[in-house]
Amino acid sequence: MSPQRITPKVIVETEYFGSNNSIVVGSEGLVLIDSPHCLSDAKKWRKYAEQFGEIRFVVNSDHHPDHTIGNYVMPGDVVGHTDTRERLLSSEAPSREYLVDLMKRIDPMSVSIFENEYQVRAPNIVFDSKMDIHLGDASVELTHRPGHTRNSVITYFAEDKVIFSGDVVCEAGLPSFQDSKIVDWFDALDAVDCYDYVYVVPGHGEVTDRAGVQRYRELGRQVVTQVAERMDRGHELQQVAEEIRFEDNIHVATDSCAGYSDDMINIFQLRSISRIYQDLQETPDLVSR
Repeated sequence: MSPQRITPKVIVETEYFGSNNSIVVGSEGLVLIDSPHCLSDAKKWRKYAEQFGEIRFVVNSDHHPDHTIGNYVMPGDVVGHTDTRERLLSSEAPSREYLVDLMKRIDPMSVSIFENEYQVRAPNIVFDSKMDIHLGDASVELTHRPGHTRNSVITYFAEDKVIFSGDVVCEAGLPSFQDSKIVDWFDALDAVDCYDYVYVVPGHGEVTDRAGVQRYRELGRQVVTQVAERMDRGHELQQVAEEIRFEDNIHVATDSCAGYSDDMINIFQLRSISRIYQDLQETPDLVSR
């Protein structure tokens, strides 16, 4: 663990396996943005954060496990979009068996917790469009911004000009698109451009800036263009989904974690390319975004 204090009130950890995790420090407590994928990391992160004050809120940028599993060990209220709560408590949520198998690979120390006691901790404070959290001398603005998922949330700390984008932006590379509408994803990047910011804390990868957001947009354009070119040549969905791959730097092994299996990553890729193909059928001008 090597957290960075990027501004006087913002601390960021980018080296856990899974999503980036952040702290906004206010005079009346802390707001955490996302929680670690592995419970062993989440416990360390909680201990680290509590030296700066009381953890009052944990914001989930979306419902995916790499943003929400660590909620289980965090104090305070969990905040997210209405749909994040609904999806975490629905049949769409990963089963206990799935999580046990996953943790055997990425977090063996926590397997017994998932076998015996783990329960999903969904947001108990939800919103539909916008919400502000005030902690004395620090306030953050939460905005629903469909993009990576239909329930993605962008968190903005205006005082220090920091955006916590969730997986709307991933400096490490492209994430899975299986839960995306590609037009929403491009619209979300346009929305990021409208903020007054200096720093973007992405869902994955290093803290970046406007140039980093543009590089990320270009990666997306390249994949969309590849799919569109094959569609123009008459290739069917299954063929295109098998042919195209983009580099996955999100789910791969790190120095401390085995990462997702190749089979799982391949499933993400197949679903992502299929999503782009289907969206291009509905909105052909995505190539120009």
